[in-house]
Amino acid sequence: MDLDDTLLPDRSAAWAAVEGTLHAVGVARPSETVQSVFDVARSHWRSGPYFERLRDLGISSWEALWADLTLASVPQAATWGQRYRVEVWGEVLRTAGADADREDATRQFARHRQALVRPFPGAAGFVERMARNHEVWLITNGASRLQRLKLSLSGLEQHVARVFVSSEVGYAKPHPRFFQAVSDAFTRDQAVCLVVGDSLDGDVRPALARGWPAVHLCGDLDDGDGLWTRVSVIGDVVPPCAHGPEAS
Repeated sequence: MDLDDTLLPDRSAAWAAVEGTLHAVGVARPSETVQSVFDVARSHWRSGPYFERLRDLGISSWEALWADLTLASVPQAATWGQRYRVEVWGEVLRTAGADADREDATRQFARHRQALVRPFPGAAGFVERMARNHEVWLITNGASRLQRLKLSLSGLEQHVARVFVSSEVGYAKPHPRFFQAVSDAFTRDQAVCLVVGDSLDGDVRPALARGWPAVHLCGDLDDGDGLWTRVSVIGDVVPPCAHGPEAS
């Protein structure tokens, strides 16, 4: 299973956390400034010294606004990531004319974003039911410490048998070597029951190319509190699996 925007809101949660941070630090009309935060982050991210390597590891600019970028393959990224976050918020606050501390804004965003780590409706129940008779494996792009933190905060960790994070594998979905790493971890009696993801290119097509059954989750609506929830909860759109306990 994929994690971001499959089991947990990601993009919409980031948007809500940015708006909450802007409001907390006193930016006037925060809803009108949210997009500029993502624009500034993207600009700093792409001009950074490790952009290409971090991109290839599946780490995005908005995730890096609260991620611990401690990575074995890019050891300098952790220190640079701390500077990146502060510089992004500093530019946002200067442009907005806000009299606020950029370090405080950085901390505020991390708190807001962490508070929004919660599964989509139906996701927790589905994962729990699948784990009763199958091994649930998580396949996700992102920074290792961040993805594992989200998994822990979500309450889903107890039901997940294996975790494959792109920054640990060394390649991001849909790179064939990411999926090969998953395949290489199978034991002789294991087979893929189902791949579930929100991305056709990152999850579904690579799975189908390997002969693995896959379901594409898509379609959202506003739930009224700044996040987005699926029109159909995951338990409704993902069919039961036909394989036995040996499936992954």
